Formats: sequence, structure tokens, C-alpha cells
Amino acid sequence: MKRLVLICAAILAPVFAMPAFAGTLRVFVADMNAVGAANKDEMKTTLQTLLASRLSSDQIVAVASASEADVLVNGTYVSIGKVFSVDALARTAGGKSISRAFIQGDSKDELIPAIGKLADKLSVELLKYLAAAPAASTASAPVFAPAPNRDIIRAEQVRQAEPSEFIKPRDYQQGASGGWLSKRLIGAANLMAVGKTLPDGSREIFLAEDRKISYFRQAVDMKLVMETELSNSEKIVSIDTLEAGNVLELYVSIMRNDDVASQVWQVQGGKLVRLAGDIPYFFRTLTLPGSTKKLYAQAMGRDGDFFGNVYEATRSGSAIALKNPLKMPRFGNIYSFHQFRDNTGESYTVVINPDNYLIVFDKQQKELWRSNDKFGGSELYFQVEDAANSRTTGDKYRWIFMNQRIHVTSKGEVLVGKNDGFWVLGNARSYKKGAVYCLLWNDSSLEEKWRTRDTQNYMPDYHFDEGRNELLILQTVQRPGISERGASFLSVKKVE
Repeated sequence: MKRLVLICAAILAPVFAMPAFAGTLRVFVADMNAVGAANKDEMKTTLQTLLASRLSSDQIVAVASASEADVLVNGTYVSIGKVFSVDALARTAGGKSISRAFIQGDSKDELIPAIGKLADKLSVELLKYLAAAPAASTASAPVFAPAPNRDIIRAEQVRQAEPSEFIKPRDYQQGASGGWLSKRLIGAANLMAVGKTLPDGSREIFLAEDRKISYFRQAVDMKLVMETELSNSEKIVSIDTLEAGNVLELYVSIMRNDDVASQVWQVQGGKLVRLAGDIPYFFRTLTLPGSTKKLYAQAMGRDGDFFGNVYEATRSGSAIALKNPLKMPRFGNIYSFHQFRDNTGESYTVVINPDNYLIVFDKQQKELWRSNDKFGGSELYFQVEDAANSRTTGDKYRWIFMNQRIHVTSKGEVLVGKNDGFWVLGNARSYKKGAVYCLLWNDSSLEEKWRTRDTQNYMPDYHFDEGRNELLILQTVQRPGISERGASFLSVKKVE
């Protein structure tokens, strides 16, 4: 692989050095993302070099930096078993999309010819874009004149810019001001739950990775109290907190192989102590309109991912008692729904469906409204062995993505996260930025009230602390690797 990189780099050296002439398009191929590759760093460089060399032609010139380019090309390589796919997006320096193309292969031996085919697809659209661009004006014969005074040129040609011509980064978007940022936290956490506010003003925060729970206290900084790790056969898919008297309990929904085997933990003397395990229910704590925060549970289906109604639950040891069933509308399960009331006290159920659209249902489970924009988006998933899926797709596992949860405030405001990704195809997802939206029902649709500024990282989870009127946003700054846990950080924004 290293030899291939060196050879390609040598071929490209004169290409990157070429100047751009009239009638040519300057293209910069940025770093390529590599998912599932054994040696990611070398693969990124190789893909970048191969695609740049194959895009170069008489009319398309590869340049060495984004600042020199008319067009930027980004791409992602995903390998699942022997099969691979390469997706590429070409856009202008201003961000306007020009072309998107992808190519697949059944073997790594097909990678180099596949990159050539991908470049051909992109080149067709790039040349169309070049042809549509205004032609460069023909240079007139030079006219020699005395060199003007530079100060005069500066005074006549450089005017004072209007403030509106500068876009200055603001700390927070409409609806949020002030804030706090943690330092880099070890571990790419997928989930977050907030506990009690302690007498000293610090706040308990629990972060969950695939098999690890970290207990923090957040004050001036994030102080790690303790960590606990699960077995290799277990994966955390949800984490919730509930106060039982003066004691905080942690409900951890866990998949063990193909079964739900959830656990209950408790904070005792600053330590996490496990109270119960092997519970066959998914858990979630939430506050429905007109009620207090309660524990809810739902069973797992054999043919589907979730089975039956969502129930209000109470625990005695490892035994779970179910009551007051909530019948779910279409697409609804314990993690995809919430309820709100309008100004007249009428209740509605809001659900995020598998295609990431928000849907509002009335009491009779009749669909009233569906969003035009997509929300949600998560990289957290679990797998279940499925013979039927193997026959239809060739994958013996069914992949279940957990998506972003919906929060509802006491005022009936609906909060939902939204992640945008450069590359989402099938079971491969890589999100790059996220935001939290606050929506309000106007008797006919959910209308945006405010939203946060886009993060510069994937946002796996968020939480609204209504008591403090603060929005906690978890971000992934480094994804985990074979021998690395990755990294996260937490931001807290005061909502106006």
C-alpha cells in the first residue's frame, strides 16, 4: 500500500504544479473518509491521489489546495466484507453542489478501475459546469502608462466595507446565549443522561459508550467520578435516569447477542452499584403532559424490533410490573415517540419515522401532519440475526438504528435533534454536524420556534434541563478505532 501511495504521489507531483489557464477548471480533491478500511490513513491518501490523477485532463486541472480551486471534491470509501463503495461529491467553493456519484465493487482488486469510472462520472458534470460558466474576456493589447501612485489606487479602489459583508461567528444562534464547554473527554460516547443537581451546584452526568458507562460531575469542569464496563457480548442502546426518593437510579437498556438484557444501577456514596440485570425490556424515562417523570418499558419482538404497547413500569428487584398501556401509532416505539398538548389541552403524539420525518397523530391515531424536512439521524445501532433478511439482502443481520429521541417541554415545545451527514448509504452512516430544533404546534403543523447553531461535529445525543433552562449537547470529536476509545466533549447553552 505504501508503495502504491508513493508511486501515485510521484505521478501527481507535476499535475498539482500545473497552472490553471483560461478554459480550465481547477479542482481540489480533499481528504477522503474511509470506513471499514484496515489501514485508514494510507487508504485516505491513496484514494485522494487516485481520484485527483484520474480527474485531471486538458480542461480539468488538479490543484494542491482548496484556496486555489474552483471546485472541491469530497469522498467516502466504505468497505463491508469484500464489498466496497466509493461516494464522491463535487461542489463549488461557495458550497453549491455540482455533481454526486458513486461506484461499487465486489473485491478490493476492483478499486483502481472503480476510481477511474467514478472520475469519469464526475468529469461529465464538471465539464458541463465549465461549459456553462461565463467565458473569460479576451485580453486586449497592453497599454503602457506611467505607474499610478499606490496610495491613490488604495483610496479609489478599496472602500470601507459594510458590516453586513462580514459574517462573524456567533457563540450561539437564535434562542440560545451564554454557555459552557468541557475539555476533551476520553471515549466516543453515544448516549447521555442527566442526574441530580447536588448541594454544591454540580450536576450528575452519565455518558455511555458501546460497553462502558462513565459517571461525571459537571461544575466548573467535568470531573470523572468512576467508570464501569460491560462484557464484550453486550451493547448499550439507551441510558436513562429516575429519582427514587433521594436515590438516583440508572436504567441501562442493553442488547446481549439477539436479546434484551437490561440493567438497573444506582448511585451509592458516589459510586455506581448494579441492582438488577437480565431484564427483558427496553427502558425509557420521560414526562408525559400533565404527569411527572416515570419509567416506561417495551418488549422486543421476534419478527420486529419492538413488540406491543409501551407500558408504565415499576420495579421490584429484577421484576418489572407493567400497567397503563400506551398504544403506539404507526412507526411509534418506546424511543421514537413523545406526546404534547396544545393551548386547549388537546393531546397529540409526535413520532419520528424510519425515514426521519416527524409525524403528528391525534388521539385516534390519525395522521395530521408530516414534516417536509428530515430530522434525527444517529450512528448508534444494534444487530439481530435474521434469516429472512439474509435471503433478501445477503446480510444475516437486521440492523436497527436508534435515532434521536424527541423531548417535550412543559410548555408543549417539541425539541428534536437533526444530524446532517456527508455520506449515508444503507448500513453505513457518517454524520458531520448537528443541531437541535425547537418546534411549536400552531393547530395545523409544527412550526420552528428556534434552533441552535450547527455543531462542527457529529451530535450523538442532547438533553434539555428545563429546571435550569439549559441545553446540553454531546459531540463526537474522534470516532473510536480498533485500539482507541475516541473522544467527545459536552457543551451547555443557556436557552433564552
